[in-house]
Amino acid sequence: MRLRDSMKIWALACIAANQLVLADPAPDKSRACKAANPREAKSLADVLYERNEYQRAGECYEAAGDSSRAQLAFAKAARPSGESAARAFREQEGAARALATQVQRAVRSDH
Repeated sequence: MRLRDSMKIWALACIAANQLVLADPAPDKSRACKAANPREAKSLADVLYERNEYQRAGECYEAAGDSSRAQLAFAKAARPSGESAARAFREQEGAARALATQVQRAVRSDH
């Protein structure tokens, strides 16, 4: 029983460490909207939004002073990232369970 608890803790620690590695990097300030004025920023944001470049569109909407559209664009940008993170988490969870099973079998075979 003690070994099983240790393995669970170890597996959870591995999953947590992987999530830190897979976390989104800090936003790159060099990618901020390059528009000269708010009108240009809004126009660029609309073009980027139509191209499904939601993160950059959100940055330009912010530069244009349109926070509601910026939030919508950022929410759309986060959706695919969130879905891929959830998928990666499920894969890591499965790998951790498989590893724990292998370790348990190895320990049982030693006895």
